[in-house]
Amino acid sequence: MFSEGIRMNYTVLVVEDEHDQRRALIERVKWNDAGFEVIGEAENGVEAIDLVETLEPDLIITDIKMPMISGLEMAAKVRELRPATQIVILSGYDSFEYARTAIDYNIISYLLKPISSSEMSEELFEIRRRMDEKLGSVLSASDSNVQQQLRRLSVNEFLLPLMLGSNELRQDDRALLEQARSLGIVGQNCENARFCILVSKFKNGDGISCTDDKHTDFINNIISKYAHAESFVVYQRAVTLVVIDGEGELSNLLELPLREIVQTARRMLSQKCTIGVSREFSLLSNCSDAYFQAVTARRYTSDGAGEVRFINDQEHNEEFETEHAEKTVVLLEQLLKVGSEESLVGFINDLYEKSTPENANLLMFQIIATVCRVVGSVSDGADTMKLLASNSIFSRITSYSSETVMKNEMMDFCGKAKALISQSRKRDSEVLCDRVMQMIDENYSDENLSLTGVSNTLAVSPNYLSALIKKTKKKNFITLLTERRMKAAYDMLVCTGMKILEVAEKCGYSDQHYFSYCFKKFYGDSPNKVRNDNRTDGEGHI
Repeated sequence: MFSEGIRMNYTVLVVEDEHDQRRALIERVKWNDAGFEVIGEAENGVEAIDLVETLEPDLIITDIKMPMISGLEMAAKVRELRPATQIVILSGYDSFEYARTAIDYNIISYLLKPISSSEMSEELFEIRRRMDEKLGSVLSASDSNVQQQLRRLSVNEFLLPLMLGSNELRQDDRALLEQARSLGIVGQNCENARFCILVSKFKNGDGISCTDDKHTDFINNIISKYAHAESFVVYQRAVTLVVIDGEGELSNLLELPLREIVQTARRMLSQKCTIGVSREFSLLSNCSDAYFQAVTARRYTSDGAGEVRFINDQEHNEEFETEHAEKTVVLLEQLLKVGSEESLVGFINDLYEKSTPENANLLMFQIIATVCRVVGSVSDGADTMKLLASNSIFSRITSYSSETVMKNEMMDFCGKAKALISQSRKRDSEVLCDRVMQMIDENYSDENLSLTGVSNTLAVSPNYLSALIKKTKKKNFITLLTERRMKAAYDMLVCTGMKILEVAEKCGYSDQHYFSYCFKKFYGDSPNKVRNDNRTDGEGHI
């Protein structure tokens, strides 16, 4: 499954501000011979960043000196957008050492300019080898070393009972931590390790789950560049314990590796990957709770708001209990919030099939309490009262003629609750996006205004907020911010006598040339022309 994808042609984006050099590089180099395909070109770093999101290239070849932003600045932005993309830096002699000593933003090679087409063609074979090597390490099928395989088995035997809440030995947290150290899960000198659980599911092009043991290496190899990870497969899901030895917000620490997992799976494996992330925790005895949190979070990906979901994006204050009854409640909550009606009906039916006549009433109370709590957590009290008023449950609690009648009543009750929850979630999403638009409107002059900063203010992850904005507004955050800045700039140019540099600064641009480029790209004319064409006094200002 994994090995077939490695021999595909890698896609390339060429970035060079000199038109003749860019065309020569594209037309004269023997790309196909080395296993590459040029899918796009850009004359500057800003244009390249726009293309990265749409084209998702495997490789970018870029000059280091360009207008607006440098090749290294562009590389830093690309790493945030698409961590799996590799970069080749072209540099003149005077900048070569600077480029080589720069921070690695997935830079796979540095080439000295000038370089002929034949030399470039030869270099591509080495670049291809390095990319195959990197990809091969990510897509490695399994541990070849017997000792490594035995260690993997020991780790799985240790973690699986913890995840599923069946740790028969009931060791205390100190004993669990020592065992984790002995297995190499936690470093010997690590005293303040933090943990979280990832639950990942892979589906092929037909939408059929294909998660297996090979995906555990795939996940571990990507996560390992940022933190320690141990993965295994449970119930057709890849479950990963992530060990974080450092500071920082969980969502920020995991944003890049999780995005890389999703992007690499889509591009190289032709598979869709969805990931749920638990809250962070410090005691290994909390693994079971965290596992169910991650399962819950992954199910939220079905609402269209991104492939990666953090449980905190949905439920900030809710505590998860460890008892079996509460796990049933968690599953019911999942289905009420994001499951299909068919799944919800099937779940209720299964609950009653497994229950006994003695606990049927207890089960009913549990369902009612859960439904009311979930409706109340995502909506207001009026919706809860509306739900209760639409059913005669409480007046007939002790008078059901049979379990079948009771079960059907519960199904109807849950169905009405699900409809109310869906309506409320839609309203909440709209409110959150309205808040984003308000922040853009109030802070567009701030050069440092970013999706990450806004998401921190709103206490949601950048991934979730980005996906929600795209889903609700049909545009990304950068586009919405640019539109607001350009509208403000237009009004200032037409209605005031401010210099263009002043207009640029008030619209969040410290570089006048970059502002002019963005303005012309947006309106089709330069700021000066727009001012002159729309002034009534016949005067123009530079």
